[in-house]
Amino acid sequence: MDGDEEQAKSGKTPLASIPEEEPVFASTGTTLILPSQMPRDPRMHVALLFILVASILGTVNGYDFIEGDGGLVTDRGFIYSQTQTANLLSTSAPGSAILTGVVTLHDGSPGVNFTIEVVTPVVENGIEKITRPSATTDSQGRFRLEGLNPGLMTMFVVNMSNPSEGMTHRILLSPGALFEPYGFTHLNLDFAAPEEFDLIEQKSNGLTRWMDLREEQRGKELYDPTAAAVYDIAGTIFIGVSIMAIFFGIAGWRSKSTLLLRTGAGLVFFGQGHYYSSCCLGLLAMLTTFGLHVEEM
Repeated sequence: MDGDEEQAKSGKTPLASIPEEEPVFASTGTTLILPSQMPRDPRMHVALLFILVASILGTVNGYDFIEGDGGLVTDRGFIYSQTQTANLLSTSAPGSAILTGVVTLHDGSPGVNFTIEVVTPVVENGIEKITRPSATTDSQGRFRLEGLNPGLMTMFVVNMSNPSEGMTHRILLSPGALFEPYGFTHLNLDFAAPEEFDLIEQKSNGLTRWMDLREEQRGKELYDPTAAAVYDIAGTIFIGVSIMAIFFGIAGWRSKSTLLLRTGAGLVFFGQGHYYSSCCLGLLAMLTTFGLHVEEM
């Protein structure tokens, strides 16, 4: 009361006290859902399935490229198809193949003074003619022939010390690669032992000492293994792209990311080579991802 009297005497109005209120929290009923908790679009399962199947086929395709003598397309088939395409596109003209090699005898010594002859068709004034360019091996057994045509050819290896003794081979000459106008083929030739020619002479009643391997080499033509290096590199790329597609596909499915799924589908589309059905699967996977919602990162 003394305080009130003092405030009255001083002419000041006492301040009213503000009552304290307890805070009241009300729920709006709204539930916050994190992106990781959102339900996965069923189409993601379909896209992942397409990616996985196409990636597996892409991996098989890559191994097919690397395995030179097996699969849908062999190294020889690949090189031969290049010769046909090159001739069609005029990027490797007739007469642009160069053949080099070494002749080795059965005892490992160089084949000296051997004649290497290649049957080569040429077109002059619209008429196809057969030419037989030849070269003689030097003291190291080496030879070089130019002006040949890319593709399948017949080659004769003649022992000039005994001209009736020789071998016939089927060979595959490489075309020029990319912007290279000349195709180079190097062959290491093993000349048969005299005993093998003796056996041939006995079987033919002394008529010939010639070994013709053309039928035996059909589909197994002599060719330059280094010419298939591009083929092996392509196979390695196909396998790598397919593995990356699997990684992106699974990562996109796990994180519910359309962008990652789409990346996997785009990669696998370019990893199929001659497995055209798996290219279609890659395309379907890509189209499937375009119907999905892209999450905000």
